[in-house]
Parts: sequence; structure tokens; C-alpha cells
Amino acid sequence: MKRILFFLFLIFNMACFAQNENTFEVKIDANVENANDPNEKEIIALWTAYLKSGEYKNPETPYWDTSQYRIPDDFLWMIDLRTVRTRTPKVQCTVLGIFPVENGHYAIKTSLAHLDENNTIVLEAILSVYAKKVDGKFLLVNSSQYHKNVWQKKQFGKITYYIHPMHQFDEKDATRMNDFNEEIAKMFKVAPISFDYFLSSYSREIVRLLGYDYMSKIYIPGQTGGVADIQNRIVYAGNNSAYYAHELVHIYTHELFPDANHFWLNEGFATYLGGSGGNDLDWHTKKLKAYILENPDFEISLSELRGYIPNGEHHTEFRYVIGGLVCKKVFEKHGMKGVIDGLRTVDTDEDFFRFIKEKLGVSQQDFSNYIKKVAVE
Repeated sequence: MKRILFFLFLIFNMACFAQNENTFEVKIDANVENANDPNEKEIIALWTAYLKSGEYKNPETPYWDTSQYRIPDDFLWMIDLRTVRTRTPKVQCTVLGIFPVENGHYAIKTSLAHLDENNTIVLEAILSVYAKKVDGKFLLVNSSQYHKNVWQKKQFGKITYYIHPMHQFDEKDATRMNDFNEEIAKMFKVAPISFDYFLSSYSREIVRLLGYDYMSKIYIPGQTGGVADIQNRIVYAGNNSAYYAHELVHIYTHELFPDANHFWLNEGFATYLGGSGGNDLDWHTKKLKAYILENPDFEISLSELRGYIPNGEHHTEFRYVIGGLVCKKVFEKHGMKGVIDGLRTVDTDEDFFRFIKEKLGVSQQDFSNYIKKVAVE
């Protein structure tokens, strides 16, 4: 039966692609039998209007409930929502189902797909968003906000934990996280911030929490990780721990230095202070050292270097550890003030190389050799 339904789903979508090559549309799957029921019809119209509007990350949005999160649709960066209406190949959105769930909410399931060069349907994602009535009309609700009233809740200082049903919560880690929040606030001479912390044992559970029933990232080999929603002060931790300092660092740096966004420096600073993937900077530096010793001609390029050290462990991202080494060396020479100078001012690659020249005396041409030298010391 499942195979037959999936086959019908493919045939239906093929027809949609063939008939609508030049315009963006949101289709309703033929199996959505309740699409014309009053509540369901209103919710589908709301969701369709939002997708077709091209609006994204608008604090004044008429489509989303903003009572709990200022930018409730921030999570849609993972599907590059800004380009979904104009992308080539054309993206087809199909509402697969809508049904009532807990606490007066409705769930909406939507697929995004496209045709490849061989006319084969490629499924990009299946999204879950929610809707509820606010002051007599439906508004969209993101998956995280919905699950705040479904997952277990615990408060530690300024941190509100929401805990996956299958996770064993450790209060010692939560206390340690609260201590780190207070320490980093003192470092920056500000009051500790309040934030939500969604906690699970695996990153695939966090991907689903964000609202993705399917996307390729669910099946990556490394299942320990997380992300910070810096717009809404949220830490998503799929690291099996109530302690995730790395992502909290990102929330502080975004709020304090919103105009400095260089990936290498920001991720490096978060790795320097909070580690990455459950391991500190020294652990990752040893992995980089081993790779450099085996590949002495390895070139470090800001424009080309991406991904993890190819040692089969899927733990050490090149840019995180190299950026962390830069922060470590700047701290050793100039203290935290020197590092903060970079966080405040470095946005472009030109800014980055100007920063390391000023703080470390290293030119752009010498950068690769410098990093290899300090990594193997």
C-alpha cells in the first residue's frame, strides 16, 4: 500500500511540474481529503500566502505568531527560503497533509522537490509548520514554539531547557552551562542573557524539532551537533548534553557585534571558548596537526577550504580549528581585548587579513605557513 501511495505521489508531482514550469505554485496533494474543511482551508490559504509572498524574517509579519520569538521563520534558512520562488530548477511545493495536534494547534506537512536534468524528481525536504488561532484568526507557529508545550521543561538560572522525551537530563551539565553563561557575561561586561535550550541526544532529533521531517542533513554520519538561532536566543543541542558553550558564544557575539560576521573568526572564537562537537580546541588542534604532518603541501585558503578533516571521524571542521588557533594566538599576545577588537570589526576576508597582520604580524601570503607552523608546535 505504501509503495502505491508513493507512486501516486510521484505521478501527481510530475503532472504539477509539467503544467507549471514558469510560475511558483503551492499544490495540494490529492490525498489531503480535509483541505476544504473550514479550519484546514483557512490554514492552507495562510501558509500558501506566506510562501508566495516572498516575505522572510520580517518582525512585523502578518503570517506568523511573534509572541514568543521575534523572527519565527528564521529556521527556514535551511531550505534557502529567499530563493524558493525563483530557483532553477523550479521548486514545487506540495501540501501533503494537515491535521489537529496538541494544545489547539494544527500541523501542516509540505514537500519541496525539483526535477533534475534526467527528469527525475528530487525530494529536497518535508517541512512541518503549525498553526493556531490568535484573537480569532489563524497564525503560523514554528515547530520549536509548538514543542515548548510538548517537551519537558526545566529552568536553570537564565536558561529554560526543553528536553526531548528520550533524553536523560543531567543537572550537573545544566549547572555548568549556567555557570558558563555567567562567566561569558562577565567577560563581555554585560548581564547574563536569558535563552531557550532545546536538548536531545542526536542532531537528527534537532533537525526534526526545527520542522524538517526529511532533509539530507538528518542522515549525516556525525550525529553530535547543534546550532544557535541568534535572532531568537535559542540553542539547539543535539549533543546529548545540557552543556553546549559553543552555540551560546554565537548568541553573545551576534548581540554585541552584529556588524562583524566573518565565519572563520566567529566560529574560531566559539571553538576557542566553547570547543566544538564536545571537544576543546586543543583536541581539534591535534587532529589538524596529524593531517598537516601527513599532507605537508596542504594549502589553507579562505576562499576554497571547506568541510571536515578527512580522517573518517567527521568531527573537526577546518575553519573552526584554524579560526580557533587565530583567536588563541591573538589572546596570548593581546589578551581578550585583542580578540574582541576582531569580533567588533572583522566582516570581510580583507578585514580578516588586516586583523591578523595587525595583531600577529602575519601577512596574507604567509598565513597558510603560519597556521601549519603553530598547529604542529
